[in-house]
Amino acid sequence: MNDGEEKKRLYVPRVEDKNSHMQMLKISSIKDLIANSMNILEPSPIDADGSQREDVMLASHPVDVFLVPGVAFDRHGRRLGRGGGYYDVFLTKYQELAMERRWKQPLLVALAYSVQIMDDDVIPVTHHDVLVDALVSASGVIPISPAAMDRM
Repeated sequence: MNDGEEKKRLYVPRVEDKNSHMQMLKISSIKDLIANSMNILEPSPIDADGSQREDVMLASHPVDVFLVPGVAFDRHGRRLGRGGGYYDVFLTKYQELAMERRWKQPLLVALAYSVQIMDDDVIPVTHHDVLVDALVSASGVIPISPAAMDRM
């Protein structure tokens, strides 16, 4: 690591239950991931040393960027997930935490294939839905929010 270079931290989602509860746990290697009951790789709550993994909600540093999955997106930041609300619930809680701690809000960036980017007013949205700040596809970056325009 060079002088002035900060070590990056990587947090990966772990679904806790069917009630839209999800954690983001710190990992240091791909080897920290195990297959869950649906064969999706996620971090175990305990690391190889037998210690609890760091939960991003208890971290002492803010997150810069969350990569947010989805089935479809539009150029206004609307996101169609898989219907469980896991990311909307988690992101709302994290945004509240960042506000309480007076941290800069993280950028919410969606990675999408071009076919996943829909015309406006196609994606249904409710007051619980969290909008993304930017879309990234093979065609390039689409900044949506003022924060994305400033920071990307």
